[in-house]
Amino acid sequence: MTTFIKIAWRNILRNKKRSSITISAVALGLGALIFIWAFVEGAHTQMIENYTSLMTSHLQVHAKGFHQRPQLEKFIDNPRSMLEQLENYPPVKAASLRIKSDGLISSAESSSGVLIIGIDPVKELSVSRLAQQVARGKFLSPEDNDKVIIGDTLAENLNIGLNEKVVVMGQAFDGSIAAGAFYVGGLLDTGVDEVDKGLVLINYTAAQKLLVMGDRASEAAIRLSSAAESLAVSEQLKPGLEKYGYEVLPWQEISVSFLQWIEFDNGFIWIIVIITMIVVAGGILNTILMGVLERTREFGIIMALGTRPRQVIATVAWESVFLGLLGIAFGLAIGLGLTFYFQRFGIDLTVVAGALNSFYMDSVIYPRFSPSYICVTTVLVLIISIIASIYPAWHASRLKPIEAIRSMG
Repeated sequence: MTTFIKIAWRNILRNKKRSSITISAVALGLGALIFIWAFVEGAHTQMIENYTSLMTSHLQVHAKGFHQRPQLEKFIDNPRSMLEQLENYPPVKAASLRIKSDGLISSAESSSGVLIIGIDPVKELSVSRLAQQVARGKFLSPEDNDKVIIGDTLAENLNIGLNEKVVVMGQAFDGSIAAGAFYVGGLLDTGVDEVDKGLVLINYTAAQKLLVMGDRASEAAIRLSSAAESLAVSEQLKPGLEKYGYEVLPWQEISVSFLQWIEFDNGFIWIIVIITMIVVAGGILNTILMGVLERTREFGIIMALGTRPRQVIATVAWESVFLGLLGIAFGLAIGLGLTFYFQRFGIDLTVVAGALNSFYMDSVIYPRFSPSYICVTTVLVLIISIIASIYPAWHASRLKPIEAIRSMG
């Protein structure tokens, strides 16, 4: 077998130009795939972290059924005790209580339906980046019980500005009409329409008073080291909390549509992978088949000397494998080189920053190295290299020695 491996290698070197073109095609295809996958992985990681840090957090704890049908009647009782236990759980980096209710905000000129969220201004800093999205004015402080934070789009719709008076209304816990006057303390500019035109933030204590919640909360928002831990930590917390009638939801269950969008986006990457694999297979098939046709007389001679068909097949297959391996080596160098470079310096997409904000992406994307994707693409290229050799190898093994020798005589 060693002899036929050597023959296969020499055949690669025999036509260096054609072999180089094929190796280059494989290398560029693999390198591009590795970099594209790293870019998408980095973008998705950034999107998930930005999305969860804006509103949802990594985990949420509610009374059972609150997520499907948010109502003040579905509440967390004695929430301070729960919060203390959550904060003492090692995987939890930060936690904060919230009160949520649908409501109405009105100015002197207009009104709009909104989501009212009562937050702890201090603890909220650790579970979300809402404070960083305040474009004008300032974020809430524990003493700001008479102020609200609203989105800049909502402010435009209401035709109001900073320090102007608004009335926030809703249905209180006891069934009465809740209404309170507040002043606009800050304007949010997140780039996300649903937040900028439909969110009202008030102090947690102000929400307790406005909505007559007493010592109750709607949810506990939890921040972990990373969003990747969400599913595992939620499974760890569920047994201890579900027995008290609470639900623990990771961001994947809180925002199913967002998760589906990520998965849909990944589907397009697989389409690119398939197209690239077809191109790679075509390049290798062309090179190997041309080589077989050019060496028809040679194959006839070695078969006349006693070489078995399976040995001919092995020779052709090894040629394909060598082309694939050389392409993989150069492709890894290209793909990893680009990935590590841009992982350090980032890809600046400031020119389309407005569009990126709508997808929870920053203006600079940092590709993310993923060993699993590199292994998958590398193995696929190697498999494609072997599959591409099947027809040329079969064709060579079916040659009749006498006819093959005469055909090139």
